[in-house]
Amino acid sequence: MTSWENLLNGLKDDLATEVKGEITNFLSRAKSDSSDFIREQASKVENYLNQLANGEITKVQLEGYCRDHTRLLDMQKLKLQVAEKAGVQRLIDGITGQILDRLLKLL
Repeated sequence: MTSWENLLNGLKDDLATEVKGEITNFLSRAKSDSSDFIREQASKVENYLNQLANGEITKVQLEGYCRDHTRLLDMQKLKLQVAEKAGVQRLIDGITGQILDRLLKLL
């Protein structure tokens, strides 16, 4: 179990359990994507979550990193082929929907 999963396991309510499941699923799908680019970006997001869990960054820093990351992904999306664009959009949606909109409210 990763550090960020341990962090979420410490949050004991139904919403936290739901958010953990959704983040785990979205990262798992992204890390098994056929695109090297998408897998690398998912690993970066997971690294941010681990840094938060290990006390290396704050909640505010995580938010900033994730917002910057989604902006960079949006710019990169313009250069990609159609199939990769869809994968990048799913990654952006996961970061925004699960981490920024849900996880940060629980922490």
